[in-house]
Amino acid sequence: MTVPNDPYTFLSCGEDGTVRWFDLRMKTSCTKEDCKDDILINCRRAATSISICPLVPYYLAVGCSDSSVRIYDRRMLGTRATGNYMGRGTTGMCVRFVPAHLSNKLCRVTSLCYSGDGQEVLVSYSSDYIYLFDPKNDQARELKGPSEERREELRQPPVKRLRLRGDWSDTGPRARPESERERDGEQSQNVSLMQRMSDMLSRWFEEASEAQSSRGTTRSQTRPRGETLGRHTGEHLMLLEADNHVVNCLQPHPYDPILASSGIDYDIKIWSPLEVSPSFNRVLADEVITRNELMLEETRNTITVPASFMLRMLASLNHIRTDRLEGDRSEGSGQENEDEQ
Repeated sequence: MTVPNDPYTFLSCGEDGTVRWFDLRMKTSCTKEDCKDDILINCRRAATSISICPLVPYYLAVGCSDSSVRIYDRRMLGTRATGNYMGRGTTGMCVRFVPAHLSNKLCRVTSLCYSGDGQEVLVSYSSDYIYLFDPKNDQARELKGPSEERREELRQPPVKRLRLRGDWSDTGPRARPESERERDGEQSQNVSLMQRMSDMLSRWFEEASEAQSSRGTTRSQTRPRGETLGRHTGEHLMLLEADNHVVNCLQPHPYDPILASSGIDYDIKIWSPLEVSPSFNRVLADEVITRNELMLEETRNTITVPASFMLRMLASLNHIRTDRLEGDRSEGSGQENEDEQ
């Protein structure tokens, strides 16, 4: 991310949990194998998205894989290259947001963005919903969120499921929830096999999760939810089919009513309101929203695995089956010998 009105510096965030600040006036390349000179913040968790307040650019919002959004004051931070690196992930932190029902879960922030006036931060979560945070009062407003019944279900230990990397059957405008496919007699070729492996591994994951939760972790307290401000209503105004599977990037024009989108398809689409009359199909939109809601719940605890992992699991399943067959044969031959005696 570039810094407004600063042509010489830019920021980056990554899976190693660091936010880095690069100054092209100091260097234009680095040959160090594990360079730490430009680390601005070490979040101790994967830093997955960053955004700079457009009006007050020394405020930096960082989304992490521990469900949190943190806002830092860059005036209190520095790097080893500048000679004032503090090293602690809490230094310069002004506020930390966590949606209440995610306070004890690790839910990855996929994207965040300041509003144009810097008064709100819009945040999306992997396998969850979209939220608005007010940087001043540390309280979350949900544009969309689970019901109280779903919140109670989310507190229960999840059952992990597997999906094969490259399997896009649960994405895109023509995707259907598993419950709907079963009702209509449809079934993905990978479902039964992957479900067998999921059942086999679910116990291992649950045991690991229980062991981790028993150790306990210290988390920042989340203040109670406040009254809705401004409520922006979150009303659905338009539905555009922008990709056959996943839309992973949206970029509005700075002042014209133009939107660029990209995803898994091999193109970038440009959108603009050229229709003379509105073309929003609310009935279709409601169907898509309901379907997406079901698929979100089905895939919330899905783990994507590579093909090599599936091959190893097949070998393990085959080995277990072979051992069972040999055991049954041994028991059968032993019973025959007893009968002969």
